[in-house]
Amino acid sequence: MTGTTVIVGASGAAWELPLLRGLQEPALGVRVVRRCTEHGELLGTALRDRPRAVVLDAALPWLDRDLVATLRHAGVAVVALGDRGAAVERLGIEILDRGSDAATVARVLAGLGPVETALDPDAAAGGGEAGGGGAGSGRIVVVWGGTGSPGRTTVAVHLAIEAARAGDRTLLVDGDGWAASIAQLLEIAESPSVAQAAHSAARGWPTPLAECLQPGPEGVQVMAGLPRAELWPEVRPEAWAAVLDAAAASFDTVVVDVAAPIEEDEELVVDRLPFRRNLMTTGALERADRTVLVTGADPIGLRRGVIAHRQWTERSVHPAADLSVVINRTPRSARQAQDCSRAVEQWTGAPPIALFPVEPAFARVVWEGRALHSVAPKSPWLRELRGVVRELVA
Repeated sequence: MTGTTVIVGASGAAWELPLLRGLQEPALGVRVVRRCTEHGELLGTALRDRPRAVVLDAALPWLDRDLVATLRHAGVAVVALGDRGAAVERLGIEILDRGSDAATVARVLAGLGPVETALDPDAAAGGGEAGGGGAGSGRIVVVWGGTGSPGRTTVAVHLAIEAARAGDRTLLVDGDGWAASIAQLLEIAESPSVAQAAHSAARGWPTPLAECLQPGPEGVQVMAGLPRAELWPEVRPEAWAAVLDAAAASFDTVVVDVAAPIEEDEELVVDRLPFRRNLMTTGALERADRTVLVTGADPIGLRRGVIAHRQWTERSVHPAADLSVVINRTPRSARQAQDCSRAVEQWTGAPPIALFPVEPAFARVVWEGRALHSVAPKSPWLRELRGVVRELVA
C-alpha cells in the first residue's frame, strides 16, 4: 500500500477521530501509520518510522520548538490543526483550521515541499514583536572563562553597564546553568527569567521577551538566571537559541555571563530528547559575535585559562579572532603583569586586551549590591574596562 505516510497525535481532540475516519478513503492517497497519544510515543515512532509528516493538535502542551526541530532534522514535516494566530504558528509549521476535513488535510500533505532542517530565522527570533521586535543586528558578547572564580560575572555585569552608558540598548543575560548570581549581585528580584523566556520561546513566544526582563543599573535590562541549579533541564537547545536570537533582535548589545564547563559527555535522555548540563554555555559560545575569556592573574588561574582556551579552540565554530582574553586581578608588579601578558600571548597568539588591576572596592560592590560605577566611579579597574568596551562593542 502506497501513499503519504503520516502519524496523527491529538490526544483525543474532537477533530481527531473524524479526521482518522476520513483519511481512510483510498482516493486521498494518505496512509496513517499510527495514532499516538503522548509526546514520547509520537517522537519515538516518528524517528523510527520516518513518516512524511505528523499531524498534531496545535493546543498540545508539548508541541514546541525543540519537538519541531527534532522532527525536521529527521525529515518529518509538522502539520497542526488549531486556531490561526496562536503563538505556536510562529514555530514555522503548517497550521490548518481546526475544522479542516480529510480532503483539505490530504491536499496540504500532498503539497508539502522538502523539509527544512532549521527553523526560519524570523520564527526563531519570535516573529516580530512577539519575541523581540523582528530581525536585528545586535551583537552577542559572551563572557566566559576557566573553572574557579576568575571574575566572569564581575566583568559581564560591568561590561553591560559600560555599554549602556555608551548609549547602547543593552541586555545582560545570566546564562550560568551552574551558579547564577547576577540577580543577587545587583539586588534585583531572583526570578527564573531565563527559564520563563525559554518556555515562551519554545511555544512561539506567547509571552514577549520584554516581559521576562527586569530593569538594572544605568538602563541595562537584565534577564535573571536560574534560581536553583537543578532547573537546568528547563532550558532546551532550540529554545535557548531562540532566546539569544530574539535578544539580538531587540538590543544593540547582549552580554551573556556563562559558566565555565563546556564538556558534553554528561547527557540525560528524556523522551528521546537530549539535555546537556552545559548547554547554556555551549549554545551561547556558538552564537557569540565576540567571546571574552576571563582568566585570573596567578599561576592557577592562568593554567585554567590555558585549558579553557584549548577546549574552546578544539570545539569552536568561530575563528580564533573572535575570542579575546582579559586578565583579572593583575598584580601591581610590572614584571609580574608582563609575565602574565606574555603567557597569554604565548598560548593564544595575541596579548590580552585588558589587564584589570586588583580593586578593593569590589568588597563593597558585593555587600551593598551596587555596581562599581556607583561605589568607586574613578576606579582604575573601570578605566581599563572602557578600553574593552571600545574594543568589543564599538
